[in-house]
Amino acid sequence: MQLSSIKEYSQIYGFEPSFVIWTQGCPIHCKGCWNTHTWDSKGGFTMDIESIFNNIKEQKDSKTLPIQAVTILGGEPFYQYDELYKLVSLIKSLDLGIIVYSGYEKDELIQMKKNSIFSLIDVLIYGRYIESLRDLNLHLRGSSNQVIDFLSNRYNESLIKDGNYIEIDIDNFGGLDIVGYIEPTDSIITQNL
Repeated sequence: MQLSSIKEYSQIYGFEPSFVIWTQGCPIHCKGCWNTHTWDSKGGFTMDIESIFNNIKEQKDSKTLPIQAVTILGGEPFYQYDELYKLVSLIKSLDLGIIVYSGYEKDELIQMKKNSIFSLIDVLIYGRYIESLRDLNLHLRGSSNQVIDFLSNRYNESLIKDGNYIEIDIDNFGGLDIVGYIEPTDSIITQNL
């Protein structure tokens, strides 16, 4: 599977502590997208499904930072539908929550026959990012047209907590990893850390 990056533990990309996967490759190219580095289907790195699954399982069993869910975004996860389906099928066996993003509309996924995965995931967040509808105070979304669709009973609307959340991780060498939806001016603050 072609990936852009992995974050083994996050508290902002879901409703529970989550393992987060950014897929590589997106044919949609939304104007104003802040993940343009994920568009090229040959970019990022390749990781086999079994290795991804083993990393997820290891993090689930972690004594210090166990996860309770997996979030898959991109890029466009449905661009690699066969791999996505295989991975989600394996994750389902771990009884973890599963959230998958798509820039496509739900009816487009159905028309493309990429909807058999719906029975395996708990939440589908769908819709193109529309720059003119950008709203950084929306939980798990970047623009107000995007929909959080609860496909199982694991989660519900009461868990949506609007507000802008970012995570800043500092590694052992002092490097920063910042994830979330931030304004360009917010990055100026981190330059002084």
